[in-house]
Amino acid sequence: MATIQSKSTAPQSVTASRLPPKKEEQELRRAYSEMASNMEKLVVASSSSSNPCPDDGAHVSEVETVRCACCAVAEECTAAYVGGVRAAFCGDWLCGLCGEAVKERMERDPSGGVEAALVSHEAECRDFNVTRLNPTLSLAGSMRGIARKSFDRRKTTTSTSCQDRHLRTAASRAVALARSVSCDPRFLADVINGPSGEQSR
Repeated sequence: MATIQSKSTAPQSVTASRLPPKKEEQELRRAYSEMASNMEKLVVASSSSSNPCPDDGAHVSEVETVRCACCAVAEECTAAYVGGVRAAFCGDWLCGLCGEAVKERMERDPSGGVEAALVSHEAECRDFNVTRLNPTLSLAGSMRGIARKSFDRRKTTTSTSCQDRHLRTAASRAVALARSVSCDPRFLADVINGPSGEQSR
């Protein structure tokens, strides 16, 4: 009976904290976070409008959303970074993954140059996107497969080296045992002839 009374007399704050948050509380939290982000945007906008001639440092920190010319993945980057990437890839902006693929293609076939590698990679991405129902999800799945293969390769290399080390250790122990047997002919004679010198049958 005492245990039942203690459960019923527990403070409501303790029992309420164990319950999931109510829908109204979730909506309130969401509204608060939206309001906070809107306030941040207003503060940034008002500070930039109050200074009509911003210095170069403020201009560099502006972020813009750009889409990859090959795979159409959107990223937020600074204007300086976008300009550097466009200068390297004939005016097209490429995400990091496509940029590395184009560089690798250029290394394999340096005679074609940047334009040929870019056209080839764009065609490959276009074919990839056309044959998939959800290209973004397929891209994520492909990246997961690449990461898994890389992990498995490292894991196999590590386990192979551990097995090799184990085999080398066992082989060195066998060699040490063989040397100890071959270096002591009296022990061998005792084993063959017996301790008293008689030959064992």
